[in-house]
Amino acid sequence: MKQQLRKYLYTKWPAIIWSVIIFLLLVMPPINIDQEKPITFSGLDKAIHFLLFGIMLWLWGYYQKTVSSARKNPVLQLFFITIVVIAYGIAMEYVQDWVGRDFDVWDMVADAAGAITAFFILLVQKEDPGGNRGRNQN
Repeated sequence: MKQQLRKYLYTKWPAIIWSVIIFLLLVMPPINIDQEKPITFSGLDKAIHFLLFGIMLWLWGYYQKTVSSARKNPVLQLFFITIVVIAYGIAMEYVQDWVGRDFDVWDMVADAAGAITAFFILLVQKEDPGGNRGRNQN
């Protein structure tokens, strides 16, 4: 079971599914909660955008790491993926404006910040996907 799960996680399907989930969440009509609002902080929306797009870039980058061993310049590939994810975030803000949701430039900034943060995490991540994590290397 663990091997099957590992094989699944090394495919592009988690990244594709996450990208579709982001699309669906961002085009859904806003839920009107006028009765009682839960306790929130002012930047919750931006934090959510940061996490959504950071996770998206990490999933695509993780997949890229698993298939790039034979390819040249994986850092350039990761940079290209980062640009695509940021462009996706910008495009989604325009789509939100068309479907009656709020267009917010600061959401774009949060999307880009999440993607760029994940880019640097992937750059410094020492672990080879599916490989040794540095333990028991006697």
